Amino acid sequence: MVQKTTPVKVVMVRRGSVTIPSVPTQKLRTFIRKRALLGSDEISGDGKSWVRVDSHYQLSKYFSAEGNENNTASQNGNAEFSERPPNIENNLQEVAELLKDINS
Repeated sequence: MVQKTTPVKVVMVRRGSVTIPSVPTQKLRTFIRKRALLGSDEISGDGKSWVRVDSHYQLSKYFSAEGNENNTASQNGNAEFSERPPNIENNLQEVAELLKDINS
């Protein structure tokens, strides 16, 4: 018997030591476009297995090859300028608080 899988409607987003629970999947593209969600961030549906956003089979198309190279270079310390906007942790926390308000 083949079991149907239901689409994931909410995921967790992790950046470094910061994890945001209950992020609606329908908002992920918007967050990518606004650069609130980076390719190096990780997402999970269950909190156990995590995948980089730019490696996810449905989201990888929203990242250009150039963007991936820059993210990789920044992670390796080879980039002269970081792609991370200043205060990104604060911005990520603000998004988390907005999502809590929406979901309440």
